[in-house]
Amino acid sequence: MCTAIAKTLNDGRYYFGRNLDFNHPFGESFIIVPRNYEIRLTNFDNIKHHPTIYGVGLIMDNFPMLFDCVNENGLCFAGLNYPGNATFFDKKDGKNNIATFELALYLLSTFNKVKDVKAFLENANITNQMFSQDVAPATLHYIFKDEDDCIVVEQDKDGLHIHDNPYGVLTNNPSFSWHALNISNYMNISNKEGVNRILKDIDVPRFGKAMGALSLPGDSSPVSRFVKATFLLNNVDFFADDIKNINQCFHILNNVSTLIGESVMDDETREYTIYSSIYDLKNNKLYLKTYENHQLSCLDINKFNLDDTSLLTFAINRQENIDNI
Repeated sequence: MCTAIAKTLNDGRYYFGRNLDFNHPFGESFIIVPRNYEIRLTNFDNIKHHPTIYGVGLIMDNFPMLFDCVNENGLCFAGLNYPGNATFFDKKDGKNNIATFELALYLLSTFNKVKDVKAFLENANITNQMFSQDVAPATLHYIFKDEDDCIVVEQDKDGLHIHDNPYGVLTNNPSFSWHALNISNYMNISNKEGVNRILKDIDVPRFGKAMGALSLPGDSSPVSRFVKATFLLNNVDFFADDIKNINQCFHILNNVSTLIGESVMDDETREYTIYSSIYDLKNNKLYLKTYENHQLSCLDINKFNLDDTSLLTFAINRQENIDNI
């Protein structure tokens, strides 16, 4: 389970982030892929020079496996679990064949705009190529965001689909088109006080606040998280202040996070929110907190030599920091 959110404000500020939910951490870290790090690719020529890419993920055989990331020009990516639906195929002649593990790095090193990603993917085939004998393709669907546009990319048994995403939200199964249709079930939900529509001639009292949002889902299923995140992202206040907005984005993710013990799998493992990340795209900063540590960590890529040729990695602090008075 995972939830991604993407928001552009009227003043041009924009933010992107996600909860990563699983039953254990992966040993992930902050990763910076500098402009001159040579990206090795399976289906394309290696890329020696590219925009800086930064995010969260793993290094495997000196290759960045990024769970969520952005490039320095503001193109954003995240992969979210899509089991049972995600389908990958053998390479096909005449297609832009791209392996799951190189999707983020290739697209973010080659393009800066969602419209260009979209044009490339319209003739793409996401392949079933394995990164190694032990690393099979992850069953994911994908969200891409820039300042102007947001799309969801899903490859199912009937092929690859690109969906415009006006909601700025993605979770897990079912398909994005199903989630988009399901939103119509909640069109009467409001952030205003409840309105009496059931009895025209009788004064029905309100006995609490936020009654306009009655029936807003609160469980951790993908369907409910999609609805709740969409409602919050498109109704809460944002500000002319980046830190306040970062805070607001984390509050949204908190509202769709999963606690240890809330979701017990058939094998008795507990799925929970491993980390939450928010990217400030105007300032090229990544903020992150973990399940264990509520204090925000900030990766500011402007502090580093972005013309380097080697990967930069930084450990994620999972130890709770407490301000003792």
